[in-house]
Amino acid sequence: MTTATLTTVPDAAELTAAGTLQRLLPHLIALSLDAKHAHWNVTGSGFLPLHALTDDIAAEVRVWADRIAERAVALGSSVDGRPATVASVNSDPLPSGWLADHEVITELTRQIYDVSGAVRHSLDVLEDVDVVAHGIAVEVLEGLEKFGWMLRASKA
Repeated sequence: MTTATLTTVPDAAELTAAGTLQRLLPHLIALSLDAKHAHWNVTGSGFLPLHALTDDIAAEVRVWADRIAERAVALGSSVDGRPATVASVNSDPLPSGWLADHEVITELTRQIYDVSGAVRHSLDVLEDVDVVAHGIAVEVLEGLEKFGWMLRASKA
């Protein structure tokens, strides 16, 4: 068995950016999984729009997680999206079983704003060390905040 190695060693800025992206990755994966769980289990009068919205959230967050991971790898670092790593950051996942529409709105909004906070916190670091990673993080933050707004508007 051969082990893949990179031909160049990442510099300090690349390592800092990749480490920052790695810290975001499991949060995004956890959010995508919880959104899909909500998609399958939402009940109540808001079922139809929430069923569609949670599917959109899950799909978009998966895309963002992939972009974050691929940027870290492009910077020369491996990434860790294994279940145990994801579980270690998801201390308050959605409950199992059926979820009332109001519960989906409340819980996913909370999770989205928690992840948004982590992304926002990463911006200062990424701006100083990797403009591309910073740009990806800004796009992720914009999308998360849009989904948070859409969920809050569903509550009305």
